[in-house]
Amino acid sequence: MRTIINTCILFRQILISLVFLFLFVPVDSRSQEHRLFTSNMLIEGRFDYGFLYAQHLELELFNSHLPTFEINFQKETYGKHKWERIYGYPIIGVSFLYTGLGKSPYLGAAYSVFPFIDFPLVRHKKFMFNFRFGLGVGYLTKKFDRLTNYKNLAIGSHLNASANLMLEARYKVAERLTLSLGIALQHFSNGSLKLPNYGLNLPVVSAGVAYRLARENRTIGDRYIPPTEPYSAVLRHVIEFDAGASLGWKNMQAVYGDNYWVYHFYENTFFPVKRKSKWGFGLDLSYDQSHVKILESQGTEVTNKMKIFRPGINGAYMLVLSKLQFILNLGCYLGGMEKSNGPFYEKLSFQYNFTKDFFASVMLKVHWGRADYIGWGLGLHLEKFYGHKTIK
Repeated sequence: MRTIINTCILFRQILISLVFLFLFVPVDSRSQEHRLFTSNMLIEGRFDYGFLYAQHLELELFNSHLPTFEINFQKETYGKHKWERIYGYPIIGVSFLYTGLGKSPYLGAAYSVFPFIDFPLVRHKKFMFNFRFGLGVGYLTKKFDRLTNYKNLAIGSHLNASANLMLEARYKVAERLTLSLGIALQHFSNGSLKLPNYGLNLPVVSAGVAYRLARENRTIGDRYIPPTEPYSAVLRHVIEFDAGASLGWKNMQAVYGDNYWVYHFYENTFFPVKRKSKWGFGLDLSYDQSHVKILESQGTEVTNKMKIFRPGINGAYMLVLSKLQFILNLGCYLGGMEKSNGPFYEKLSFQYNFTKDFFASVMLKVHWGRADYIGWGLGLHLEKFYGHKTIK
C-alpha cells in the first residue's frame, strides 16, 4: 500500500510540473506564423505500470509489480527529408525514464535515456496507431557483487543498454493536446560485456499526455518523391555488398577470472526490393577467446586454436532510414569446437554510412534471445549495377 501511495504522489508531482510548464512557459507561436515551418515539438508525460518478467529461475526472486515514469521530447516529422515521407511521417524523440524496479534491495532503481522513433502503422485524421522502437543507455544503481550483492544475477554492471518496444494508439483531442495508450517492453542488458547478465525485462501498460509547443506543420505529400531513383531509368538492378570487421569485449572475471576479446568478420549481400527494405544473405567468421577457457573447464583440451573459429551463413534483412540502417541476420554455424550455444545465432546491427563507400557499425550477437557480446566495427560498401536498358 505504501508503494502505491508513493507512486501516486510522484505521478501527481510530475503532472503538476507538466501543467505548470504548459501554462506558464510562454510559447510565441504568433511570431512563427510568418515562417513556412515550425519545430513541430511536443512534450509528453507517460505513466507505465507492469511487472518484472523472470525469464530464468534465478530471477524469480525479483517478481513484482512496479510503476515506470517517462518524460518525452518529441518531434512530428512532416516530410522535410525523403525518408520521413517514405515512412509515413514518423515521430522521433528522446525519452527520460525512471523506475524503482519494485523497490528490490538487490536491484535498486533504474534510470534511462534513449532516442526513439514511432513508425505509423495506421493513420486516420486525428488517430494514429504506431510502433515505437527506442535504444539508449540505462543506469542501474545496484549490480552483482560476489560479496555484498550475490543474489543479483540479472545485471553485472551499472551501465547497460536500454531498449524499448511499444505498440501505441494516439488520439488528438485538441489542437495542441494528444492522448495515448499502449503496451510496451522495457529491457536492460549490458550485452555480456560484464557477467552475470541475464538482463531485466519489464512488460508494461502505458498511458501518456502530449502537449504541442507550436502550431502543427502540414505534411509534404508523396508527390515530392521522384517516381524513379537517380539512374534507375538507365540501370535496371543493383546488388550491394557490405564487408566489415568488428571487435567485441567480454568481461568474464566473475565466472572465469579473466577478460576476453572477440574478433568478427562478415559480409552481407543485399538486393533492394523497396524504398525501405533490402533482403539478402551473409557470411560470418568469428574467433572468441573465451571459448578456449570454456572448453578447458569442460575437460576438452584445445590443441589447435584454429578450431575455435566459427564460420556461419545467414539470411539478412535491412531497414533503411537515410544513412542509418537496421540489419537483422538469422544464421546457422557451420563449424567450431564450442557448441554450448547451439547451432543457430542472431545478429542485430546498426550501420551508419558516413560516406558512400564506408560505414561504421555496432552489432549485438545473440543466441536464442541471450546476448553473447557487442561488437564495434568498420566496413566497406560496394555496389554492382547490371541490366542496362536500351536507350533509343
